[in-house]
Amino acid sequence: MATIREVAKEAGVSLGTVSRYLNGHQLKKTNMDNIRAAIEKLGYEENIIAKGLKNNKSLSIGVVINTLTDVFATSIVTYLESYLEENNYSLILCDYQNDLQKLEKKLEFLRSRSVDGVVIFHLEEKLAVLDKFRNEGIPIIAVDAPIADFQTDTVLVDNYHASYTVVEKLAKLGHKKIGVIAGSQDRFIGRERLNGYVDAMKNLDLYDSSLVKIGDYKKESGYVKAGELLAEGEITALYSTNYYMTLGAVQAIYEQQLVIPEDVSVIGFDHFELSDILQPKLTVIEQPVQQIGETIGTLLIKKIKDSDSAENAVVELPTTLLWRDSTKKIQKGLEN
Repeated sequence: MATIREVAKEAGVSLGTVSRYLNGHQLKKTNMDNIRAAIEKLGYEENIIAKGLKNNKSLSIGVVINTLTDVFATSIVTYLESYLEENNYSLILCDYQNDLQKLEKKLEFLRSRSVDGVVIFHLEEKLAVLDKFRNEGIPIIAVDAPIADFQTDTVLVDNYHASYTVVEKLAKLGHKKIGVIAGSQDRFIGRERLNGYVDAMKNLDLYDSSLVKIGDYKKESGYVKAGELLAEGEITALYSTNYYMTLGAVQAIYEQQLVIPEDVSVIGFDHFELSDILQPKLTVIEQPVQQIGETIGTLLIKKIKDSDSAENAVVELPTTLLWRDSTKKIQKGLEN
């Protein structure tokens, strides 16, 4: 097996230069190219375990998401893992199925594996194990929701203004009966997205509580709540604040033999492949999943390298409204 000394000799650089390259430092492009070529030629494999023991690091990051079927979270994790790999860290992924006791056990498991950092999705309640991580100098990144009474780095998107913008756009097209399927209000994103909708509707003097339905982020609830909106009033537009609920809502519309957007305009939250396959293509709010993943990675590596830093960042990233074929303008005299 090739050694780091042999890599340095083959690349024509010093041992220290190769070491800096392996630790993720930016070097002159020619040096980086020569080292990379030498590693490939000699088949050099870095002993990550030995390196971690030497530096008192496991070179692993624990990531906990609600469910492994959550396409939003797993999309972010994909970009996060790529970023971590570039910085010589591996990833341990767990889920907790919306069970806080199970989450506590998963976090204790990650502590037992001596992870160098932890990423937690959708947690809003402080758990006792978090103080253990903090006391041990292990950085924590909260994603998609701030943790109550616990200051830590947090990465969010601007859910409130995303919803506010949807209502404004639909109102400019002449829509007055804009129904919404919001997520459960025990979650930060559910509250923020609904608040944006409610404030915009009130400011436009369009708010009607009968236009608001609360789902549970699952396809079935989107189907049921869309059916209720279609049955209870002649809505001209439907805004669904979650990817899975949007799928259920579209199914309900199709089964009632209604046409999008001729009978009802539809806007969903999250842009994934099925949004492009459906005809007409859905107007959707796109979250910057790659930027979220890379932002999490950047904050983690920064905190790991500077463990004495007490500053906690709250990063709120903007969304993009992809305006496509599932919305239409209401002709004057036809609106409700």
